[in-house]
Amino acid sequence: MITKLRPWPALALCCAGVSLPTLANAQAGAAQKAAAESLFDDALKAMKSGHFAEACPKLEESERIDPAIGTLLYLGECYEKTGRTASAWATFREAASAAKAQGESERTRVASARADRLQPSLSKLTLKVVPETAQLGSLRVTRDNVPLAKALFGVAIPVDPGKYHIVASADGYQNHEADVEVGANGDSKSLEIPALAVSTTPLAAVASTPDSTPTNPPPPGIPPRNPEPEPAQGGNGLRTAAYVTGALGIVGLGVGSYFGVTAISKNSDAESHCPRGNVCDDAKGESLTKDAKNAAVVSNIAFAAGAAFVVAGVVLYLTSEPKAKTESVSHLELHPLVSRDLAGIGFGGAFQ
Repeated sequence: MITKLRPWPALALCCAGVSLPTLANAQAGAAQKAAAESLFDDALKAMKSGHFAEACPKLEESERIDPAIGTLLYLGECYEKTGRTASAWATFREAASAAKAQGESERTRVASARADRLQPSLSKLTLKVVPETAQLGSLRVTRDNVPLAKALFGVAIPVDPGKYHIVASADGYQNHEADVEVGANGDSKSLEIPALAVSTTPLAAVASTPDSTPTNPPPPGIPPRNPEPEPAQGGNGLRTAAYVTGALGIVGLGVGSYFGVTAISKNSDAESHCPRGNVCDDAKGESLTKDAKNAAVVSNIAFAAGAAFVVAGVVLYLTSEPKAKTESVSHLELHPLVSRDLAGIGFGGAFQ
């Protein structure tokens, strides 16, 4: 009595290689959307309770994870309730632009109307930079650590009411720092950045420490010895090995696919010679069943070897780049992937 083998797992593993990246991306996207929805719901509850300072950061994070026009509208309202009129105005304008691009006329109208209503009450800050400072090529001006483009010098910029710290710096010059406070309800302030004083500290000054050991100069006539260069890391060799190993893995998966399809075909042909189900009295049926079983075994072995080579190739590739602090694989594990739509092998690891 010969029992027929149905080699479906081999074919399922072949197909899983195509499905794994798509499934992983879909799961990651769904998780991000779920996080954005949870943040949005918590923010709305906080706004209904009047806790706008708590709601605004949650709406900001929800919008960052999964941008949406509705989130922008609520975020603009949250900013407005907390007195951040410039942020609210800019957010409503962004919502109007996004709604117009998506053909949502009602939301476009609402967002534009709210932005227009806020515009007359916007507070503004103008930073004036004297010409001798503005022409410095290395000039950097920041407002609360946020860099300002030179095109904004002399422009009345809408800002939220509050106190701002301005820093102007340039290579070879002393920093100029100043604080300015902008009020609410259309307040307008101007701050001038004067000519920067030349720095008296050498740029290449080397700080000495109490426990530093002085270096004796070489004897006259003997040139100083340059430090020996560090040996180059074998990144190119590892990269080549990764390509070769990965190629072997792909070949193994291809061989496994071929014999998996052959096993299925042989098994299907054997069914016509085995009218009594799992028992074949016909010699042709026995031969086909045996061939199907052998092909299935070769397919499974080839898939296992191919998967191992692919994993090894990935590990070699990830560790082949020379870095200041080389990343290494602390552990790597294989695990089965089984769901309603696929079966296959997955691998993962941690790097340090």
